[in-house]
Amino acid sequence: MYGEWPSGCDVDAARQCEYDFLTCRLFSGPVDDPPTLCKCGEDFYGSCLRSAGCVIHQEVGALSLGELYLKKCVDHIIKYDCEDTMMCGINCATANNVDRAVSKIIPFNNYGKYYLRVRICKGIANEQRLQRYALMETGACKELVDFDVCARWIPPFSYVPVALPVDATYIEVDSCEINDEGEYMCHDEWEPQMIFGNSYMFPRTFDIPKTTESECLDNSNCLGSFCDDHFRPPMCSPKTMRHVLNSGKNYLSDPFG
Repeated sequence: MYGEWPSGCDVDAARQCEYDFLTCRLFSGPVDDPPTLCKCGEDFYGSCLRSAGCVIHQEVGALSLGELYLKKCVDHIIKYDCEDTMMCGINCATANNVDRAVSKIIPFNNYGKYYLRVRICKGIANEQRLQRYALMETGACKELVDFDVCARWIPPFSYVPVALPVDATYIEVDSCEINDEGEYMCHDEWEPQMIFGNSYMFPRTFDIPKTTESECLDNSNCLGSFCDDHFRPPMCSPKTMRHVLNSGKNYLSDPFG
């Protein structure tokens, strides 16, 4: 879960995940039963694929259509109206399924072309100010080794909730790339974007600014969301806490509706 770079997708483990998912769907309950299928989805998307490092990768099964697992997850929670929508999120708080009791959840709206790497600082720069005024200051973590670096990156043009450790004091977000050879690179020459708050208040969303490259043509351009043509030009609809706190059937609902 933590590391400077993603571990990569373990294809063999992903195939085993798909087999276990199929077995669960066929033999764990009535045919097409929503509670059964949601539980199977939690095990598959929320636990097994995360352990395999394959959440944002393409399907690997022999009979698959080659779609991204993250898109398949969104389709799954909507179809069966699953209560736990965080099985489709990015978990930087715990290894497998998101435990909301020990997590801060922030929807990330990545309107940019870079992968986002989340660095988590749990240090406190000024204990007295924090206790007296609930004032959080940055600077407790200075070098990369001071952070818990989430190895689960947020893809370009994706709109997903991200689970962070509940004791995170502030977050730094790097812009990164993966080249055609699968090599990783983060832009250390750019200042990271920062997210911080206190135990009483933390940002409700985090948005990468829109650019001319953020325009969408259809829903396929909006991983985890949909193309909203009410915007001029059309833009992907942002994720909000409304999508986190409601069940799966609302996951692609209009946050402004």
